Amino acid sequence: MNTLSERLSRMLGHRRRQPQAPMLGERELEVMKILWLGEALSAKQVLQYLPDNDLSLSTMQSTLERLHRKALLIRDKAGRFYVYRTAVTRSELITQLLEDIAEQISDGQMAPMISGFMAFIGGEDSDAVPADLQKTSRQLELGNDE
Repeated sequence: MNTLSERLSRMLGHRRRQPQAPMLGERELEVMKILWLGEALSAKQVLQYLPDNDLSLSTMQSTLERLHRKALLIRDKAGRFYVYRTAVTRSELITQLLEDIAEQISDGQMAPMISGFMAFIGGEDSDAVPADLQKTSRQLELGNDE
């Protein structure tokens, strides 16, 4: 008989996949947030969006190049410089990171991930969690996944 854990994993389409999500430094994440706003920008334009303008243009160009090599950005030649746009959405990156965590911590099983996520949401605002999800989370916590 299928356990709740197996049904959830199958329902959510869990599959082991490669490669892992790239690690992002603080500056890289800030750049991604700027580019997720939707506009294709040059290194100089990205610098204008950053609250800390102590960075040099060459440092920003290096950061953008690293993100491009990590396949997170697409670049297009615009005259003598490149403009960059995101290759992945914020949601796609979050999904990839969660899959990595599930694989590393719970051997790819989704039930512990969902249970932990429900506990996180419940700590924020339990009224925001639908009753059927609260019930499923409690079942997973109690080990009653039949």
